[in-house]
Amino acid sequence: MTLTTPVPRDLDAVFPGENWFFYWKTSASLWRTKLQEFPGTKIIIPINWSFHSETGDQFDFDEHRPETNLKKLVEIAKEVGKQVVFFLPLTPAPFLANGGLPHLLARGLALNNEQMAYGIIDADDNLIKIYSFFDPRVFEAFDQFVKKLGQYFANNSIAADLWGIRCGFFENGQFRSFLEDTSTTFDQAFRRFLQSKNQGDQSISPIEEKQYAFEFNKNVQDLYETNARESIGTNFEGTLDVAFLGASTSKFLKRLSGSISTVDYSSELYESLAKDIVPSSVLINSRSKKGVLSRELNDLVANSYLPARLAINSAYDFEDVAVYSPLSFFKVYEKIDGVSSLFQSWEQLNLWTYLHKTFGWSYKVINSDTLKLHEHKSPYQEHVHLFHGHDVDKTLFNYILKTFMNGGRVILNRSGLSEEYLKRFETFTLENNLLVEKVHFKTQIQNISLGEGRLIVIDGDQFGELSTNEYEDFWKKIVETFSLLHIPIQNVDGVDYYWRTRPSSTNELKFEEVRRLSLYNPTSYRKKIKMNLSRNFVVYKVLDEINVIVQTFPNELEIEISPEGSVIVDFGVFS
Repeated sequence: MTLTTPVPRDLDAVFPGENWFFYWKTSASLWRTKLQEFPGTKIIIPINWSFHSETGDQFDFDEHRPETNLKKLVEIAKEVGKQVVFFLPLTPAPFLANGGLPHLLARGLALNNEQMAYGIIDADDNLIKIYSFFDPRVFEAFDQFVKKLGQYFANNSIAADLWGIRCGFFENGQFRSFLEDTSTTFDQAFRRFLQSKNQGDQSISPIEEKQYAFEFNKNVQDLYETNARESIGTNFEGTLDVAFLGASTSKFLKRLSGSISTVDYSSELYESLAKDIVPSSVLINSRSKKGVLSRELNDLVANSYLPARLAINSAYDFEDVAVYSPLSFFKVYEKIDGVSSLFQSWEQLNLWTYLHKTFGWSYKVINSDTLKLHEHKSPYQEHVHLFHGHDVDKTLFNYILKTFMNGGRVILNRSGLSEEYLKRFETFTLENNLLVEKVHFKTQIQNISLGEGRLIVIDGDQFGELSTNEYEDFWKKIVETFSLLHIPIQNVDGVDYYWRTRPSSTNELKFEEVRRLSLYNPTSYRKKIKMNLSRNFVVYKVLDEINVIVQTFPNELEIEISPEGSVIVDFGVFS
């Protein structure tokens, strides 16, 4: 016996989270009613390949079932004041049966890096199996489908934007695509790739094999994207990585045992935001998204990050000053090439520990795929850019010098820096007659200045054996030289928090920017948080108080937040 009525369950099924709408889970006759009930204005509609093609070679767009009529769906959405954005999976999709493949094409199970079949539990507690996209028959069928889809959009003058999505999950802090595969199907295709590079009969090292495997994966991923882009045409706006919360193997086991918690999901949520990856909770049932997690998803994703990320040709730049964008003091570069993990990492240098403790999630992790999104900083934000020497190539070298010469602040860990680029940095310093200040603190440090620009070069190989506290002391001393305007939070352990910012409006000229702090307590304990306010900050507004007591004192803010409590505090910022 249950007190839950059928209507909410149906709404949970068709609106599984963050403005997503599963059109195949309800009758077309109910589309108008359901879209009218939806509170948002922008609807994300993932396209279900297998729903339009059971066999892979025949397609249905309202020829047999009205629920396949995407044109009608767009028209209804427009009539009720909603804007449709389509998501087209370019990889296996964990929210669709067979990963989205038509059943006749679901032949070879994909295997993860541990040689285990992917196990994903969807919001209805169904087990989703992932099948390999490296099967040539899958690629050929996908090519036919996107050609048909593109023709359908063109013939029916469907003007909605369409984004290709690469579906994945977080495992040990790293984003992993469901395209990744170690099955026999992948291995056969990979061996053909090696032969095409004249490596089939040659012995290659494990590192070389990792490099080739990464290159092959990237090539196949690009093929799916290119075919979609060319077939869809002007509707195709680009590609997005989407991290599905709760989709990793470790989370699968926790969900099976019933031991998964809100914190397990929220940690992935914040990791996604830091890496500019769209988080999605569509695999999590509504029972698990009550309270704090629901508020985090609505505040930080559905009503903030997601509409900003979907803004065409813009990562976080808005004309509307009422829109808050993520606050980031640091842009940390991590190269993704299959072998960079073998070299010195920021994890080994305890950078993440320091940043989390001092700045929360106020940083961005960027790689070669997202570098262009971050080339132009917002005028009201300053960043410290961090790079590893082993990642430096021509593109990064030019990016570092451009940032430095434009008054930016750069930290370069020279570990792994090639002789070529070591000499280029030295030549640049000599030719511009730059003053190099050399000091030793935990390791060798060079401080190079040019106007407002700063380039700090550290030697990560000379740290030796340092404790976590010693690393924290090192990063603290380095970062303090940049004089960042920030409010440290005391006693915040166990509490989720996130900073956002926006420029001041014409009515707020006494401020240079407004920073918004969102606090959530997913624990079962009452938490008391303190913040010491410098002369640069003033409490501006306190919003959405739920199970919380906020007290302001001269130069101090105290927040007592009960279990499942949350609050939003806006601060006016002066220079």
